[in-house]
Amino acid sequence: MGQSERFKKLRLAKTPEEDAEVGEVVRQTAGFVLDLRRVFDEQFTAFEAGSPNIKRHTKEPLRPHFIGISDSLITSVPLRNDGGDLVGIVTVYSALSAAAVVMLTSLASKHPLRGGIDVGFAVEMGPQEVYGTALARAYELESKEAQYPRILIGDELWRYFNAAIAHFEKQDTPVARSITVITKKMLELVATDGDGKRILDYLGQTILDNAGPGGRHRDYMVKPAYDFVLAEQKRIKTTGDAKLIARYDLFRAYFESRLRLWGIEVQKD
Repeated sequence: MGQSERFKKLRLAKTPEEDAEVGEVVRQTAGFVLDLRRVFDEQFTAFEAGSPNIKRHTKEPLRPHFIGISDSLITSVPLRNDGGDLVGIVTVYSALSAAAVVMLTSLASKHPLRGGIDVGFAVEMGPQEVYGTALARAYELESKEAQYPRILIGDELWRYFNAAIAHFEKQDTPVARSITVITKKMLELVATDGDGKRILDYLGQTILDNAGPGGRHRDYMVKPAYDFVLAEQKRIKTTGDAKLIARYDLFRAYFESRLRLWGIEVQKD
């Protein structure tokens, strides 16, 4: 969000001072997008390396397909997989976990983003490129329904999770039990926001459990992200836009509903 406004500041540099200004705009736009792509890739790599038990069941990669188009980041997972049902479920978990980290990274760096995640029909048009209702629905969630920095969870993805649990809970095999456990963990990555929409719970207990000891997530991601949310809310209030003000009130309310999990004090105005 806000990338186009930053691009409007680009001008052909005529002085060393202007050249430095252009360089800073490029760093804040294209440079940051490249950094986010790198974060996605690092998260996929770390997830796959940390899943040795799953690798015993399959030789298939557990890495989602990923492509960047301008400032859009598109991750896709084929749910029909020759490696079996477990591969698809685990790879979806990898995508959700990475999206949560990228969301926090973005906010901590003062670059808000929106997103949408859903299930639908799609065709792989080329290497890592998808086309179809899955992408269209995710785009609609991001562009029309999210309205402020958050990642919405679509109805079809929610049905997919619940259908997977209902199906695999009836089976008594190691793979079925693993799929059930992993899917329930993914349900825990979903929360209901203040307006009733399902969102990726990037500050919830599951992300905290996976953050590891030492408080690095808290100190270098969650706290700076909260500071940014407060600053953005203050800025939005000066615009007098009642609709935006209400949205950023919800944004702040989500953050503050999770801060105590991370040991961060809620600030009072």
